[in-house]
Order: sequence, then structure tokens, then C-alpha cells
Amino acid sequence: MAFKTIAQTDTLETFRTTFNALSTEDFGDIANLSGAISATNLVDAMNETIAIATSTAGFTIADDTSSSQIIGGGDTLTVLGTANQIQTVVTPTDTLTLSFPSDVTITNDLTVTNNLTASGSTHTLGTIEISGNTIRSIDSTEIQINDGLQVINPLRAGVTTINPAGSNNIESTSGFTVFGSSIVLSTSQFIAFEGSTDNAFETVLNVIDPTVDRTINLPDEDGTILTTGSSSVVTSAMIVNGTISTDDIADDQISEAKIADDAVGQDQLKSVVNLQILNSSGGVLKSLYGAGA
Repeated sequence: MAFKTIAQTDTLETFRTTFNALSTEDFGDIANLSGAISATNLVDAMNETIAIATSTAGFTIADDTSSSQIIGGGDTLTVLGTANQIQTVVTPTDTLTLSFPSDVTITNDLTVTNNLTASGSTHTLGTIEISGNTIRSIDSTEIQINDGLQVINPLRAGVTTINPAGSNNIESTSGFTVFGSSIVLSTSQFIAFEGSTDNAFETVLNVIDPTVDRTINLPDEDGTILTTGSSSVVTSAMIVNGTISTDDIADDQISEAKIADDAVGQDQLKSVVNLQILNSSGGVLKSLYGAGA
């Protein structure tokens, strides 16, 4: 296409011949335009040509902001990856592979609407490391939980302190669990002791429903607590001399066997009014009256 101009001093004939040459030689005859092009001017015809070429030999790319670009013959589509985020590989003849590297870095938030499954043995979320079934902090020796914590199965604590600065704390140390405040069991609850054998039998410490506040003090001494079910456990060493009076012992309930067994010593019987010796059938063989009679 030759460059044509019309000077200011040119005649009308020059303008006519130049225009006709431009129409026939440069623009071409509209009658020769392909039937696939419906436009009757150069600009619209070029737009239609681009659309037809794109639909047959090219394509359009667009992003989520509606920005688009036509890729036609001879154009190059370049896909750039960001370090630690996405990598690209082009292989003959027309394959583009997008993949993640072994280590992926996400600089902003990651939102997962469904389940997230991570393989491998160790995972780090911020400064919290999860390795198998172990959770730990990688920048301190403490993990803080700001909300309530509910444990469905048994909770086992090692050398652990809960709220050590307050008065209501639980501390496990030297094999003991130390409670920094009083313990109140809910209604109908009890304390059960397994014993030295882990089986189906336990000793339960329970209370009869109190009608007023009660206080039971454990003595400052070693020994075994007696109950109404205790038998053959009271010995002479457990009774201070002179503490059993006449009113404490029925005058027909002491037998020779009881004295021989030393369940009640002679010193404890100094105020007994009537001492009876019974036979095997319970009959009275002899009645002895002591000095207190």
C-alpha cells in the first residue's frame, strides 16, 4: 500500500485521481469482499475478520476481573509461576502443565470449605506443631487455650500445673495431684478406689444424704478406720486403761473366752460389776464380782 497525499496547491483533478487510486488499489473493491464479512466499512470489516480468525485459529484468555486478551496465530502465551506457589512446564507439542512445588507458601489467608487432609508425619500451624498424635509449641514450653476444653475420654496429666497463679489450681507433682481449692462432688456422686488389682471390684466412699452440714475429721495418726462391719479388730492396745466403765459393759456379756483372747484386758475390767464364766452352751458356770461391785 503506497503512501498517498494531496497537497494544498493540487487541482481537483489530482484529488479525483488520487482518491480513485486509493479506493481501487489500497482499499479494494467492496464487491470482492468475502460473503463471511457483512460489514460495509473498513473498520467493522477488520473487527469481523479478527473475530473469525480468533474463533478458528486463536482463543481468548480472561481473568476473574473480566480482563481479556485475544491469542491469535503467532502470539505467545506466557504463564509465570511464583516461587513456592505454582510452577509451570511447557512440553511439545501443545501441553502446559501447572503444578505446586514440594513446598508451597501462601502469603495470605487460606480458606477450606470442606475437609482438609494433610499427609506426612509432622505439620506446623503457626508455632503449633502436630506430629502424629503429639501437639507441641515450637517457640515456647506452653500451649494456651482461650476457650473451654472438653475431653471426652480420660485425661492423663503428667507434671502439669493448671492456673498456678490462682488459688483454684490443680498441680501434679511428685506423683500426687494437688488441688488448690475444696472439691465438691455433684449430687449422687462418689469416690471409687480400684485397689492394687484392676478388676470389677472397687471400694466406694459415699455419704448418706446430709440434712445439715457435717464435718468428719480424720485423726492425726496411723491406723485402720473401723466401721459397723468391723469384727475381731479391737485389741487391748486400742483401749486406754480405766476407760471402760460399768455402764459400758453388760454384766452378763463377758466370757472366759473373751478374757483369754485379750480382746479386753484386765485393767479395762477393773470396774466390771459382775463377771460370768459361761460354758460352751452359754450357761453360767460362775459369777465373779469385782472390786467395783
